[in-house]
Amino acid sequence: MRQSILRASATFAIVAAVTACGSDSTAPPDTGIAGTYRATEFVTTGGSGQRNELLAGSTLVMVLNASGTTTGQLHVAASGSTPAFDADMAGTWTRTGNVVTFTQNADTFVRNMDFTLSSNGSAWMLAGDKGFSGTRIQVTLTQGFGID
Repeated sequence: MRQSILRASATFAIVAAVTACGSDSTAPPDTGIAGTYRATEFVTTGGSGQRNELLAGSTLVMVLNASGTTTGQLHVAASGSTPAFDADMAGTWTRTGNVVTFTQNADTFVRNMDFTLSSNGSAWMLAGDKGFSGTRIQVTLTQGFGID
């Protein structure tokens, strides 16, 4: 009996140690959150008011590969005298805790914004909210929203 208790205690200690040693300081490879994300909220607020970018025709799709690379496309619809803008989202992603950051050649808000990782119970979401030169950008990307 004593030997089986010691064996069970040792097994529990090993499982606890392995679980405790898991690190979330950088995620790829992190197959749990890898996948295709689409903007389900994309709002800009500036001097001329607030604009729902999705209703205006803007889109953002990000593919987070388990290898740590990204692909995707950003399209910002034209507004007044500002022409439409398109950018390739190729690059890399990293995760530290619940924050995901992107490194890309394309000069967009995506590479300059931290995205907070959360779950709605059925899908992962990445939410960013930051101001740039007097314009606040709020964006939520939802994994697999109609595309996975």
